[in-house]
Amino acid sequence: MATVRTCVLMRIANFELLLEQSPTPLLQEELRDAIKLHRNALESEDIGSFIPDLNAVHAKIDEHWKSIYADMLITASLLSGMRLFERFLLSKLLEDYANKPYTVSGPALSLAELIAKQHHRDPREDNTTLDDTYQFHVISPLKEYKLDKDSVENKLIAVAAREGRPGSDIQPLIDTCDWAKLAAVLSSDRDIMIKLTQRSAYLVEVSKIILAGISRVQNKYFTCLTSPSTFTLAPTRDQTSLFPKLFTWARLGSGGGSSGPKVENSSDDRQFLLGEDLPLPSFLVNLKKIE
Repeated sequence: MATVRTCVLMRIANFELLLEQSPTPLLQEELRDAIKLHRNALESEDIGSFIPDLNAVHAKIDEHWKSIYADMLITASLLSGMRLFERFLLSKLLEDYANKPYTVSGPALSLAELIAKQHHRDPREDNTTLDDTYQFHVISPLKEYKLDKDSVENKLIAVAAREGRPGSDIQPLIDTCDWAKLAAVLSSDRDIMIKLTQRSAYLVEVSKIILAGISRVQNKYFTCLTSPSTFTLAPTRDQTSLFPKLFTWARLGSGGGSSGPKVENSSDDRQFLLGEDLPLPSFLVNLKKIE
């Protein structure tokens, strides 16, 4: 019969193997926490006292893993939802911090409309279908990606309000001198970018562009920004233009005119940075029943 120490060592080995499969960020965090707990047990003089906690964390990971990976359809749908959020956020952050206009359409716009509808639903009506769709397409992917729900939803609600047309989330805060909100958004966007990069190594180059843009805005309007509620304004904060005049929306267009945002070249740039968008299903399709 294997000793407790042997079982703990086997679990650590199993957890490390599972980490190599690049599970969702939330599962990765749970696996790393479990490994740490099991190693602490090995170093303890009373390993037996850890058994209840070790079994509890093992059962939690087992249940979480099965909820995601036991069904091929659920796994594919969850991963496609995570990819949809990833591509939307990268394109939105490129718009806000690299002056690349982003017209939101297709699945991303449908997602924005779903979130807006959820937030403005009539509580007196039966919203069961809406709630289930919202849970599946919004809550679950954001939870597994460990992204802040409120921050991401605010971006998509703004997109729905302007029906997918390009628009900065940053410039209006500067125009209205809403420095507290700007500090919160800069901190949130930096956290989003770091988490996206941790998930996808191929995003290193686009990460550099976006993080440099966030730092540029931060350095222009704040001398110190340690948290959304702890910051010191820069004396140049009256300079309310986010981008230099020589680098305007129109200059990104093919014609260089002044008749509004031209997004063709900008979209090409974004495609080059992010890769081709894959069609993402808005509903479940049972692959086994396709004829």
